[in-house]
Amino acid sequence: MKSERKRIVIVGASAAGLRCACRLARLKPDWQITLVEARRKFSFAACGLPYALSGDIDDFDALRRTDDGALRDVDYFRNIKGFEVLCGQRAVSIDVTGHKLATSGSHGANILAWDELVLATGSRPQTLPGQPSHPRVRPFHSLDDLEALHAGLAGRKIQRVVVIGAGLVGCELAEAFSVMWGAEVTLIEAASDPLSGLLDAELAGIVKREIEKNDVQFFPGCAVESITAGDAGASVSIGDREFRGDAIVVAVGVVPATALARTAEVALGPKGAILVDDRLATSIDHIWAIGDCVLSRNSVTADNSFLPLGSLANRQGRTLANILAGREERFPAIAGAVAVKVFDCNVAAVGLTREQALQCGIRARSVWVHSHDSAHYWPAAKEIALQLTYEQESLRILGMQAAGEGEVAKRVDLACLFIAKGASIEDLAQLEHAYAPPYAPAIDPLATTAFVAANQEEGVESISPLADLSAACVIDVRHSFEIEARPLNAHSLKIIPLEEIRQRFTEIDGADNVVVCERGTRAAEAVRWLRGKGMFLRFLGGGLRFRELAGGGF
Repeated sequence: MKSERKRIVIVGASAAGLRCACRLARLKPDWQITLVEARRKFSFAACGLPYALSGDIDDFDALRRTDDGALRDVDYFRNIKGFEVLCGQRAVSIDVTGHKLATSGSHGANILAWDELVLATGSRPQTLPGQPSHPRVRPFHSLDDLEALHAGLAGRKIQRVVVIGAGLVGCELAEAFSVMWGAEVTLIEAASDPLSGLLDAELAGIVKREIEKNDVQFFPGCAVESITAGDAGASVSIGDREFRGDAIVVAVGVVPATALARTAEVALGPKGAILVDDRLATSIDHIWAIGDCVLSRNSVTADNSFLPLGSLANRQGRTLANILAGREERFPAIAGAVAVKVFDCNVAAVGLTREQALQCGIRARSVWVHSHDSAHYWPAAKEIALQLTYEQESLRILGMQAAGEGEVAKRVDLACLFIAKGASIEDLAQLEHAYAPPYAPAIDPLATTAFVAANQEEGVESISPLADLSAACVIDVRHSFEIEARPLNAHSLKIIPLEEIRQRFTEIDGADNVVVCERGTRAAEAVRWLRGKGMFLRFLGGGLRFRELAGGGF
């Protein structure tokens, strides 16, 4: 029997809306699918904008092309994908009872009838109180922002930039302005560390040092009080300090664009995002929502989280298309995997930070590992630092963070699968991975974090790489040539190389002893052996190498 022909109206032609439309048009080619989009240029890879500004991508239209070179415009979606995109039309209001959507645009007002309505309205840049509306002060959210900043930089009209916000976009922009254009960059962040909410202090310390060593003036813990702009330039005021620039970029995050949803009295949740169930249905029948305007269930806390990511938007779009087509499908809880490049440092994280877990009332503990992304003897091996956070009682994995010049994203991707399934450190310890010296060590660093956590629960405890060692007796178990090459400066220091620990352990006394080595492995071994002698010491997690990278001093 032939299925009923439905009218599907989707508001928003970005990742979620277009993915939904493309999939649904394949499944139901006889249905009438219409997208409403306010912008003339749409379907661009927003996550690629910083890399177009940096020069890594030299053709802006590449952000709007498919991998076979086709430009994703109105004709492309009509002729190849089989549905209509009404660009330059803004959705104004929803008539829930009459199943009508009112729009307006350059061609006047219009009314679209629908059987199913999909809200994929995305997000909009968050602004600061008193932020002026001026060409020198802008967000970085669209092709218009990219083109304006690029023109100013290329014409040498922008040589000093103040970036407000050291989140994902702010960190990427600091690199783009500095490396590609040689601009003087000031980066201001209200939180005490960069990438706040994604990283704990230990990994954030690595990112902070990377930012600072690339000649970016970084000011964490500084809340902006005012922004002024005029023909001669712009400035940001913080207390009695003033930071001047030719351009101010406000990159303090996004908020869900839900004005249209409010016209239909769709239920909203935290941060004003749309509440949806696991079928991506809103509180009103036949109205659905996907992408950066919705809340997603967190797989660790089971709470609703606002996480505007292109990867999630694409997945939600496909899932909803399957549901609308009549398939039994659900969108699962998310772990929130994120990656970002900060100059030469690769950064990735998933799940909860230790601080977030503690704020949720979870008894969380962390361990730290400093390793290589491939076999340590491989000539191209690069360093990576990892932090695993887990729940003490259940040993459930809560979060994973990684940073370094080496490959970190694939470790976090794997950790994401474990976290989403509610796995424990015991499960992670059995990680099977593809091994060859150019690609990974025989035991992947991800599995090593699980071993270290299991050892910690057996009494081989680590302390943070950033821990204050001023009152501790530090026991250095490194080789003599390591100590000679990189001597440790500590208030109370005892040098007992690991190969001598069995003969000289009686020299160790006092309660507050911390064992250190370069990467933490030998220090942990010493702690375990000394524990067998009735001595309870701790070791520096990740070793002195991690501590140095994180800015903890050496």
